[in-house]
Amino acid sequence: MDRVKLSTILLVSGFFLLAWGGLAFYQQYWPINPPAELAQAPTALPPTPLPPEPTPTPYPTNTLYPTHTPYPEPTVTPTPLRPPADAPPSRIVIPSIGVDSPITEVGWSVIQGNDGNFTSVWDTADYAVGYHKSSGLPGTIGNCVLSGHNNIKGEIFKNLSEVTPGDMIYLHAQGYEYRYKVEDAFIVKEKGAPEEQRRQNAQWIAPTSDERLTLVSCWPYRTNTHRVIVIAKPHIPPTPTPGPHVSK
Repeated sequence: MDRVKLSTILLVSGFFLLAWGGLAFYQQYWPINPPAELAQAPTALPPTPLPPEPTPTPYPTNTLYPTHTPYPEPTVTPTPLRPPADAPPSRIVIPSIGVDSPITEVGWSVIQGNDGNFTSVWDTADYAVGYHKSSGLPGTIGNCVLSGHNNIKGEIFKNLSEVTPGDMIYLHAQGYEYRYKVEDAFIVKEKGAPEEQRRQNAQWIAPTSDERLTLVSCWPYRTNTHRVIVIAKPHIPPTPTPGPHVSK
């Protein structure tokens, strides 16, 4: 037991001696306070920095008088003859058959046939020409489809079958006039025709990749077994070229 106490005392004493020696070594090489000769205030002033090198002043260049700035030429944007419409046409004029009628928008109705199947049928405007909703607009790519009665409620398209290629058709939309020239006019059988033929007939009022106007009505006057179809394309009159100046 006395040996254990003696060993502990020796071990603790050794640690103290080791710590004391380390502290003395540290103070020798890393002193806390500077030496007395270095701790006094300096007697000499710090060196004065040299003035910066002078920057040479360049000789002034010759200043030109401002030149005359011409007034910019006014930019004139020509008004298009037939800008694309963003609303359906409101009026149609067909001089060759005496038509001058307002246009109203029409949709479709779902009806059930004798076979029990349901189909969509376009409505027809009363006392006006009907614009097929969602069809093309004047001045834009697409098929602008108009239909009208031939024997009831105004008989607007009674004489549509008399339209011939070359006739002019005029649509009015948003204050502009859109001219179309008839390219084709024909009659196809509808009532009693095979399903395949009726599907082909319906293709004439389908959307197209070109701008066109399609007019549709029934025929003949009393039975309405057929459809009159008129196809017209945009007609833009050429700009007249001024002739040579003749001096007097």
